[in-house]
Amino acid sequence: MDLQRILKTLSQNEKVELVQLLQQDLKAPNIELIRSAINKDQLILCPHCNSNDIYGHGIYKGRKRYKCKFCKKTFNDFTGTAISGIKKTHKFQQYISLVVESVSIRKASDQIGVNMKTIFDWRHKLLSSLAVLNGQAFSGIVECDDKQLDINNKGDRNLDRDPYKRPSDRETKRGVSNDKVSIIVATDRKGSMTMQLAKIGRIDTESIEKAIGELISQENILCSDSHPSIIAWAKKKQLEHHTFVASKHHIKDKCYHVQHVNSIDNRYERWVKRFYGVSTKYLSQYLNWFVFLEKVKKSTTQTLDLAKNVAIDISTIRNYRLINDRYENLFIPHSS
Repeated sequence: MDLQRILKTLSQNEKVELVQLLQQDLKAPNIELIRSAINKDQLILCPHCNSNDIYGHGIYKGRKRYKCKFCKKTFNDFTGTAISGIKKTHKFQQYISLVVESVSIRKASDQIGVNMKTIFDWRHKLLSSLAVLNGQAFSGIVECDDKQLDINNKGDRNLDRDPYKRPSDRETKRGVSNDKVSIIVATDRKGSMTMQLAKIGRIDTESIEKAIGELISQENILCSDSHPSIIAWAKKKQLEHHTFVASKHHIKDKCYHVQHVNSIDNRYERWVKRFYGVSTKYLSQYLNWFVFLEKVKKSTTQTLDLAKNVAIDISTIRNYRLINDRYENLFIPHSS
């Protein structure tokens, strides 16, 4: 095939379009190859019951199938992952690179030629695969903070009030109230971090324990503001705890401070502005997204890093289906 002769027949606009298509193809990771490589190095587990007692069960539509001896269910390499049930796999793989670039749903729809509703579905399946990265055990000094965001009902078609035409139409109480949702943010000095939806209204010891209790041990040193619930929780966990009042001092003994966690708060606020408001229902998904981007911001293979996570996490579809339940549970009062 004489490619040079073919290129000479193209108009300038057609050449530009060809370059854009080639760039998209080069950026798109091959999920099939990634999953095959992972299977060679790791034990295959049943996505239904996590048993490793499985055996080959033929091939269906070009993909090898397996059967679990424990639960008797069949599955393939992608069952339970974000790519499970995706028909336009080539387009989906292109979309992975756009997630790394934090491209909006509308722009992604225009770039790869897929309906916006489909892109929305793909986005939240991908973000569900990142939940496992949002919360890993901390080491050394841990900085902790809580932040409050207005409850956002964006996209809700069953409101018991008229929708707001602009943010200024909303009337909320100053400070912490049940009109806001609390987020726990924590990080250590090695870059491990988490951002977890805690509860509606003011945090308490129970919500703090649920958000970060498993990530912190008595070997850690906690730094935070002087929130009474954080102080009570740290005392209950028997942690060495240093508190700070922003208006008085910022650092103790040249090493104890909350500057890293405050910086994370600021970066998150700048990043999330591009989405023009995030529904509280999907807020935990966006926290997963931001934590992932923070973890890979120095990586030269960010798209590949995301693709590997998409290919390996067999709990993705389970997490995706629980989005609505987790949102409704936020509004159920719990005893503290």
